[in-house]
Formats: sequence, structure tokens, C-alpha cells
Amino acid sequence: MESSIGSFPPYSYWRWNLRILWVAQLIAMVGMSAFLPFLPLYVRYLGHFAPPQAQWWSGLLIAAPFITAILATPVWGIVADRFGRKLVVVRAAFGLGITVFLMGLTTSVETLFVLRLLQGALSGFIAATTGFVAAETPPQRVGYALSLLQSATATGSVLGPLLGGIISDIVGMQWTFFLVGLLCIISGITVWRFVRESRKPGRAGVLSVLTPFRLVVKAPPVLGILGSIVVSQAAMMLPAPIFPLYLEQLQAPGKFLSTVTGISVGGAGLMMALASPLWARYAERYGHRRTLLLCTTAAAAFYAVQALTPHYTLVVISRALVGAAVAGVLPTFYVLLSTHAPAMLRSSVMGVGSSATLLGNLLGPLLGSILATSFGMGWVFGISAALMAALSLVNPQMRWTVRFLLRLLTSRQ
Repeated sequence: MESSIGSFPPYSYWRWNLRILWVAQLIAMVGMSAFLPFLPLYVRYLGHFAPPQAQWWSGLLIAAPFITAILATPVWGIVADRFGRKLVVVRAAFGLGITVFLMGLTTSVETLFVLRLLQGALSGFIAATTGFVAAETPPQRVGYALSLLQSATATGSVLGPLLGGIISDIVGMQWTFFLVGLLCIISGITVWRFVRESRKPGRAGVLSVLTPFRLVVKAPPVLGILGSIVVSQAAMMLPAPIFPLYLEQLQAPGKFLSTVTGISVGGAGLMMALASPLWARYAERYGHRRTLLLCTTAAAAFYAVQALTPHYTLVVISRALVGAAVAGVLPTFYVLLSTHAPAMLRSSVMGVGSSATLLGNLLGPLLGSILATSFGMGWVFGISAALMAALSLVNPQMRWTVRFLLRLLTSRQ
């Protein structure tokens, strides 16, 4: 078995790497999602806060890693292009593992906040694996590979809260952080031992940290893709702060509200995991623009159903269908982004794309809370539908489809 970097042709081991990174990302996502639902409870455990204070701290803790990751992710992308992408993936896994492990030792919410900021700055595991796979996979199979990675993310987000809840109930919340830290370190060791990178580090050593940003500014298509990523992620995250409350408003039984919420979130994650590879195969056969058109149009329709439905059961069903629809959105945008990036800058540009994703993840919940407070919770889902519909309307494939339908209608008259 060759272990030296650069000792085999490009793309020789892309399938092998994809399998290892799928397992590593699944482990990391199980770990990251194992404690997130319980952060508000951990805040209460760390201090005697009044409800408004606890909610304020919980919001800060959830937002903290996004704030630092938006700034740090492109920098780590440059490091990957300069010194090796595998190194950055391993660094991300260890950064996540160490910071989360330390969270289990903290005794104050202020220290926990600092560690969450460090987590965003030092981690970026998903961004690192995305950049690695985009660079080390044959161009015609990048969509399939990134979609398969997303299925690992979706599966981990379903399994993580279940594992975290069981551990918290049996041995306490602090042990959840310890186990998560250990899982992430195991993930990093797995990548270091088994993943093979075809490119020698240092090949892009002359690049500046600003190089990918200059490329973005000079390339309007790249700017458009990044803007679309922000809009799509914001649309998906808009309902996050109010989803259980919306179910309750639509007559979900209070006694089983957590269960109904868990079924809704888990169902969406499961459908996303199942649909991601299918959308990738569809994109390889029929094109990425058509895939985006179908995904965003379907998502808009299902969000509209959630906005207008009179009963929570339809929300649960349409939430799962939204998961299936959006499964093809982000991987397809990433594929389009990678096609506009030079090979030596691919990790850097994908890092900028990951920052756009994080920005959408940050803006979505904030905007969702404002909309719910100002206009009502139904409007949150309506705006999600409108944003997805807007992405459909600006898709070049949509303009072609409209012209085709108009010609078809006029020819029959």
C-alpha cells in the first residue's frame, strides 16, 4: 500500500477516499448533532438563569460557531491548497474533537461561548471534506460524490440527537461532550490513516489569501452561485426557531410535541439521505440546471403547503418531502461552483462556498424569528416558499421552459 503523497495519478483512489470520508463525516455529524438540541438545557445546567437570559445565551451559543466559521473557512481553504487538503481535513476533525471535549469540562456559560467561537474557527470539517472531494474526484462524478457526502451529513443529523439524548439521560450531559470529542478524534485518525491525496502539497504555495476572493469578484457566475447558496440555505433555516411552536399552533398534542417534532426533523433527514444520490444521478444524466429547477420548484411548493395547511399532520408529511427536494440543491450548487474554480484553487473557492452556506445558516433563523414575531409563524414558511420560487425563476432552465411552453401553446392556437 502506497502511503506517500503524490505517488499515484490524480483520481486513482477517489472511490476509496469517498467511502472513508463518508464514514468520517457520518461520525463527525453524529457527534456535532448529538449535543446541539440539548445546548439550552446545558445552559440551564451551568447557571441559574431566568428564561429570557437562558434563551439569549442559547441563541448566542448556537450562532457563535457560524460567526467565526464564516471568516475562517476560506482561510482554511487556502491552507488546503497550499499545504495539502488531507491535512486540513484531519485538522478540522481534531479541532472539533478538542473544542467539544473541553465543553464538557467548562463550568460557566461564558467559557462555553468562547469554546463555541473556537469550534467555528478551528473546525470546518464539512467544508474541508467538501473541498477535498471536489478536488480529488473526476469532474463528471463530483455531483455524485458531493451528494453522497450530504447523505452522510443527513444520516448523522438523524442519529446524533438520538444518541445524545440517550447518553444525557443515562450518564449526564457532560459525558455527551466527552463522547463527541472522542468520536471526532477517531474520525480524524481514520482520515489520516486511510485517505490518500494525489496532489503534492505546496504546489499552490504562491497563492495569496485574497486570491479566491479576487476570482469571485471577477467572475459574475461565481457571485451568482454564492448568492444563490445564501438564499437557499436561509430559506431552509427560516423555520428552525419556530418549528415546534408552529406544530403546537396547528393542534399537535402538547404531551407528544417533542416526539412529533423529532419525527418531522428525522423524517426530513432520512428523506434527504435517500434522495441525495438519486438527484446526483439525475444531474449527471439531465444536467445540473434542470436538477436545480426541479428541486427548488418542489421545495417552494412543499413550503407553501406548510404555510397554508390547517393541521400539523400535513406539516409533518410536507417537511419530509421538503427534505427530499432540497437534497439536490446544495450539492448541485457546489458542483457548479467547482466547475468555475481552477484546479489549484478548488479548495479555496469551495471554502468561500462553505462560508456562503454558513452565512445562510446564520441569517435564516434570525430572519425567521423576526418574521414570526412581526407577522405570524405561517409567514415564515411562506417566505421560504417565495425564496425557493425566486431561485427557480432566475434559473436559465426556467426561462427555456417558459419559452418552450409559450411556443407550444401558441402553436396549438
